[in-house]
Order: sequence, then structure tokens, then C-alpha cells
Amino acid sequence: MIITFSVQNFLSIRNKVTLDFRATSDKTLEDYYVVSIDKPKRRILRMAMIYGANASGKTNLLMALNFLKQFISNTTANKEIRIPIVSFALDKDKSSIFEVEFLQEGVVYSYYLELNEKYIIQEKLSYFPKGTKALVFSRKLINIVGYKYNYNWKNADIDKKQKDALELTIQNQSVLSKIATIQYSGVLQEARNWFTGTMDPILDYNANLFNFNYRNYLKSSEQEKKFKPLYLELLKRADFFIENFTIEEEKIPIAKLPLELRALIEINNAKQEDDNQQKEITALIKEFTHKTPSGTYVLDYNLESMGTQRFFGLIGFLFELLYKNRIVPIDEIESSLHIDLIIHYITTFLRNKSKGQLIFTSQNTALLKEKDILRRDAIWITERNEDGSTSLTSVSDYPVRKEHSIESIYRKGLIGGLPNLGSTLLEGENDKE
Repeated sequence: MIITFSVQNFLSIRNKVTLDFRATSDKTLEDYYVVSIDKPKRRILRMAMIYGANASGKTNLLMALNFLKQFISNTTANKEIRIPIVSFALDKDKSSIFEVEFLQEGVVYSYYLELNEKYIIQEKLSYFPKGTKALVFSRKLINIVGYKYNYNWKNADIDKKQKDALELTIQNQSVLSKIATIQYSGVLQEARNWFTGTMDPILDYNANLFNFNYRNYLKSSEQEKKFKPLYLELLKRADFFIENFTIEEEKIPIAKLPLELRALIEINNAKQEDDNQQKEITALIKEFTHKTPSGTYVLDYNLESMGTQRFFGLIGFLFELLYKNRIVPIDEIESSLHIDLIIHYITTFLRNKSKGQLIFTSQNTALLKEKDILRRDAIWITERNEDGSTSLTSVSDYPVRKEHSIESIYRKGLIGGLPNLGSTLLEGENDKE
């Protein structure tokens, strides 16, 4: 679980912003929303909802999390590759900074990373094994010529051979990435496991939701036996009249493919040895059976409504949250879905306890009326500053009382996050008026 996440100088985020999952003293929906730990004492929220005008930086906050995950997960060791960091447009000459405190296997960790597109300037990992903060390692650039670093090892539990190997980490690679290339199990590996195994990639409207669900929850007979009944139950509760669905793999010869696709494969085949040439592709035949009072019919998945496809795809991510305790970032959660269905989905997540975390952006202010899913410290507002940069504020930072309508306060612009719109009259029409 994320406890706090801070980022500075990344995309539209110029000055440091912090997404804080530490619950306030508010006890609203405590049983649903909050996971408590004792050492160190933390009350961690299971959900964060981010609102703001278009181009205010909502998605960029999720992209910052995604960058950190990808950077730690990548084990490529090539000094010539630039780090894919995008600084704020007016601060290209400054470094970017990421800080995250997280919970992994009951232990709190703290990680700090400062870097630019050429090299890491500083990184540091600490943890709280008995409730007190202890340094695991730190690494700081002391000479850019040859990229010389000063290392400090405290509680990493490594021998000399492992230490020597880790101190060969190149300038554009994290020590937490390097750890995957040596024989080691310990606190460093546990920290890396959180980055590689806890955070899902950003789920946006372009994501291939069906393939994710099939690959992770429906491909094998064991998976289908365990999860298909849950899919059908959730689809039934969502009022789609879906009684059953089938997924079958079918081998299709290249000759039977559409001309454009066949041409692409044949071009690729021309570059391959004879034994490696592709002769067929595997396609998924996916059909959904609808049972209505007027009769039963079958539809191909691609003929289902966008809302049906979207909700089916989100079911797998609900399982990620509830059964794998993963962190799921969703951009524009309302995409193609009715407001009641979104509320139903969020409520299902909250009412079934887990240590998964849902982070989503939204433009649908109707969610802000639903007291069954709202805590003031879980609602965040992004604002676009005069220089185009992003600021981030929690609703709990404002004097908003429980009896207040957050939706009404937000729509009135009292807590920011609204676009500053101009006249609706086009040029020339103003003169006529």
C-alpha cells in the first residue's frame, strides 16, 4: 500500500506535490476505508479520488507513479540509454525528485530518488522493521566525471561480493533494479518486490481490458473454474442480461486473414528463416449469451456496448484489488459507464475488505454526492497554476464539514479544480450582440 507519494519536476508538476493516504482523525466509513498498522502507527486509506479541470495534471500524477514503477522494474544495463524522464517545460535544467513511503509485507519502507535524463543524483532506502526508521542504503553522486558515487550500507544484510556487485550499478540505473541481477534475498529485494509486484499500470480508455482479464483470470481451466462464476455474478448484478460467456482460441491460416494484416505478416516472414515463418495466428472467439424476457441471443464481444466491455474489463481489476492487494490507478473511471454502475463498482471494492488501493481520476461530480463512498481526506483537487504547473490539495485541508455537500462546494469553485471558461460567443458575434 502507498502511504505517501511525492513528486517534483515531472511533466506538469513543477513544485513538490504529495498524495497522502494517511487518514485524518475522521472516522467516517472507518471499517471500509482504513487499514491500520501499529509499528509505526499508521492508518492508511484504501482509495483516493482526484478531481480537477482538463490539463490540470490529474493524469500526470498517475503517470509519475507509473514512471517510478517502470524505472525500478527495468533491469536493462546500458550507459548510453537516456532515462525517460520528462521535466516541467520551464525547469529542463533541474532534477526530478520522487519520494514514496509504502507498506510491504507488514513493514513500512521509505524510498527517495533524484535524477535527470542522464543519471541518478541520489537515491536512498529506509525501513521501519520495529517501528523506528533505519537506513538500508544511500547512494549519492560525488563526481560526474566517471559517475563516482558514495555508498552507505547500513541494514541491507549483504556480503562483500554482493556489495561490490551493487556498487557497479551504472549511473542511469537504480540499485533496486540492479538487485534483480545478483543472488540475493533480503530487505532490498522486498522493496523491489513492492514496485514490481504491487502496482498495476495505468488503466485508461485505450487499455486492452479483455486481454488483461483473459490472461490473468480466464485463460486456464483452473482460472475459469474459480473466477468465471464471479464474473457472471457481477455482470448479472450490473443488469446486462448476460447469462454466460465463452472464450475459445482458434487457429486462423494466414491465407484467410484480411489483406492488410496478411501483408504485414508476409513482410515479417520474408525477414525470417524458413523454420520461423508464421503460418497462422491465434484468435480469441469470445461470445456473450444474453437472456431477456423476450428471448435468448448471442453477441460477439466486439458487438457489445462500450459500457458492457468497459465493465467486464474492470472486473479483473476488482479482483486485483480484492484478491491480490494490488494498487490500481484508473484514469477517468467514468469512461462509458453510467454513474450508478460506477458507484456500484466502488462500493463493491470498499465493502469487501482488502489491502488493495484504488486511485482514480474523474470529471463526474455526481460521485461527490455519494456519502457511502466519500471521505474528505480521500478527495483530491488538482489546480493549474499561472505558469501551467500542477498543484494538489486535499478537500480535508478546507473547512468542509460532514453536513456540507462536497459536490455543491466543488461546483461553486470554492475548493478549486474548475476550468476558467470564456464567452460562448464566437468572434464577430460579440459585435452583433
